[in-house]
Amino acid sequence: MPAEARLDYLSNPCTPANPDESCESLEAAWQEDSPTGVTVRIYAVTACLHSPTADVPTEHCVLDGDVLPTASLVLIGTAPASAGSLSFDLVAGAPGQIGWLPGGGPAIFAIVLQAVDGHGGSAFAIADSSAGCYGCWQ
Repeated sequence: MPAEARLDYLSNPCTPANPDESCESLEAAWQEDSPTGVTVRIYAVTACLHSPTADVPTEHCVLDGDVLPTASLVLIGTAPASAGSLSFDLVAGAPGQIGWLPGGGPAIFAIVLQAVDGHGGSAFAIADSSAGCYGCWQ
């Protein structure tokens, strides 16, 4: 599994696919102990698996150990594990979301990484997960 997974917001300018949308340049980054022959897949998660409640007023959409539904995973890109990062653009998000896929795509609630080699794929490492807030955006 990629270690030290994170999502950084870059200051690079980006050009939105739709002039009515704003975009953000992001970079998924990781450490891989044995990168030879390993590719890292970067996925957007389009489902929020956990909702805040009155008892748990702030909750992240994706938590360590969650089983991610295949239908909620959209491949953003791949990179050799030795690269340590991959940059991409998203449409700027609303509260409780990381963003949207360009071109009218679905909302993104998390970015996860998976190391893949000839033996298969690792568990997902969470680079970032949006958080919901009970009653905050009503």
